[in-house]
Amino acid sequence: MKDLTPLLEPKGLVLRVLEDLDHVTALGRTRPSVLVLDLAAVGGLDSLAELVARLSPDADVPAAVLCLASRERGEGTLAWRLAALRAGVDSYQVMPVTQRRLAERILRLSGHLESRRYRVLVVEPQPDQSKKIAITIASAGMEVLVVEDPMKLLDRLQAFRPNLVLISQDIPRVGASELAAVIRDHDDFFGLPILFLSSDPDPVGQLEALKAGGDGFVLKPVQRHQLIAAIEQRVRESRWFRNRRTLENRRESARGFLPRAVFMAYLDRFLDARELGRDGLGLLVLELDQHARALERLGIGGYERLLGLMEAQISGLMSPEEAATRLDECRYALLASRERVSGLQSLAAGLCARLSEGLGTPDGSKQIGLTVSIGIGVPTPPLEDASTLLSRANQALTWAREAGGNQARLWTQSVVERAEVAIGHGMIRRLVNAALNHDGLVLLFQPVAPVARQGEELYEALLRLNTLDGEQISPTDFLASAERGGLMVRIDRWVLGHALEVMDRHRTSHPHMRFLVHQTVGTLAAPEWFPWFREQIVQRNLIRLYPVLQFQLADVRQNRLEAKPLMDRLKTYGIQCCVANVVGSRDDLTLLSKLGVRYVKLSMQILTQVEQVELMGIVQGLQERGIAVIATGIDDKERLAQVWSCRPDFIQGDYIEPPGEQLSFDFKRTAGGS
Repeated sequence: MKDLTPLLEPKGLVLRVLEDLDHVTALGRTRPSVLVLDLAAVGGLDSLAELVARLSPDADVPAAVLCLASRERGEGTLAWRLAALRAGVDSYQVMPVTQRRLAERILRLSGHLESRRYRVLVVEPQPDQSKKIAITIASAGMEVLVVEDPMKLLDRLQAFRPNLVLISQDIPRVGASELAAVIRDHDDFFGLPILFLSSDPDPVGQLEALKAGGDGFVLKPVQRHQLIAAIEQRVRESRWFRNRRTLENRRESARGFLPRAVFMAYLDRFLDARELGRDGLGLLVLELDQHARALERLGIGGYERLLGLMEAQISGLMSPEEAATRLDECRYALLASRERVSGLQSLAAGLCARLSEGLGTPDGSKQIGLTVSIGIGVPTPPLEDASTLLSRANQALTWAREAGGNQARLWTQSVVERAEVAIGHGMIRRLVNAALNHDGLVLLFQPVAPVARQGEELYEALLRLNTLDGEQISPTDFLASAERGGLMVRIDRWVLGHALEVMDRHRTSHPHMRFLVHQTVGTLAAPEWFPWFREQIVQRNLIRLYPVLQFQLADVRQNRLEAKPLMDRLKTYGIQCCVANVVGSRDDLTLLSKLGVRYVKLSMQILTQVEQVELMGIVQGLQERGIAVIATGIDDKERLAQVWSCRPDFIQGDYIEPPGEQLSFDFKRTAGGS
């Protein structure tokens, strides 16, 4: 145990060794963060449950218990581990164990989550250049390995396991693009970020390397701030994407924390399954105030360790029924349950106070004045989905930031919303009209992921209405009233016009991008619509980037006489159409074939209520008529598995990726069934 001291003290942990159980009563006063119990010294598994139950019973944050056991053998191995788990043990370690591994386990249980420094591998044949680059990278707190012989690259990759590769384009015998292609084709490194060092500023000369799988260029002579910024951006994007798409590092996460995608899927199911009328349920969103300043002062590794400490502090105040996640680089979400709303406010206030006291430099040497702001979203009045609850919490977070930070704010229903309930459709129409005049509408984008085909980047443009307090209302809550008020033509034009603006803005970075844009037959039937649309396309020179116009099946059925000539005319412009909420009946198939529809979105009704064999028949019947099928509403693994075997052409849903403002989905990885 003495050998643990030099491994724990630099992290601010003090080791105390108790030789027998007579000294355990003192632990209630000292409130340790971790208790390491040797099973042989405490009487074995039979007395373990009683011992754990009486350790620091009055502590706000119970100590984590690490159990040391003798070597495991035979069929009783699982039974022993289960008994320890049921007794309240947090971690079970079999002896013998090295001091370093034991120290790492203790540090993790205490909340000191280690984040390794970024590792950069540099392929540069010129010694003077490689030395300069290595010094520059090392000065930013990163590990660096220089490879002057490119033929040794794969061997060095296997041994060093870098977070990023920096390749010079001035390499004899082998091209930088060839090295990138080899890396991209390797199973272990296909997702590794690659930056090129280039002395040629001409983008045409850089194109070949980018096509081979490069992520960007740093021009020679290398400027320190440009190089470090490029490396940090690519590595952090790569880590963030990996953590969102996979369940890696679950063991190293703080207790009660879930990956973001898992958390959001659970939140949706939780909201569907629970009675939401009571007061004490809410979603807390926490953001580190002045996080950019903290990153600049602490560096990458220090900042990540700081967030690890923050996670541990949050975890310490969570009950077993609560869950949390890291939303992005500086924000966290906590699904909390208390007796009343006042309990949520007390929890948030306690977090603000506790985090402001505990967030110093990771080694505990000094404070740097870090604080958090917290927004509390509540599910009353009733909400549509988890995204709405998150929107409410984010709005409350904005209020907390605007008030100066280091405080919590509770989302409350605004006066306008109360008036909306009392007055009804008239208030909704006025709200929508005001939004059209004062930029109160917003577009979110959800990827429509291809199942087998490649080369298409299809997003659905989803409309939201911002209320005065910042909540985003879905179209199902306001379009009916807007239609009664004669506002659909203005809304449709706003949606299409803004979608075209986004396509124009991202045409270079997303050359294969297309949007599904909602429209109504009545809007397109107006005499001035086609001239207006032509003008929008010509102004932005979007000849090759036409959107896909999406109509509701009920709208098409009701206006089938107008729909047929409209869709025929759209074809002459090269514009394809999609019809949503299709149930696959014989009448639907006949109507869709006559209209020449290119895409359909299946109704949620048949995805949830129809048997597997029947659903497969509907999909195949549409595909035989040359219609691509989109299965939407993929909210969990079970729904994905059900739909996948029916082989639709596209899948869509919050489990794939929830709607957002950014076009960041990786279609290449999803295509082909990954």
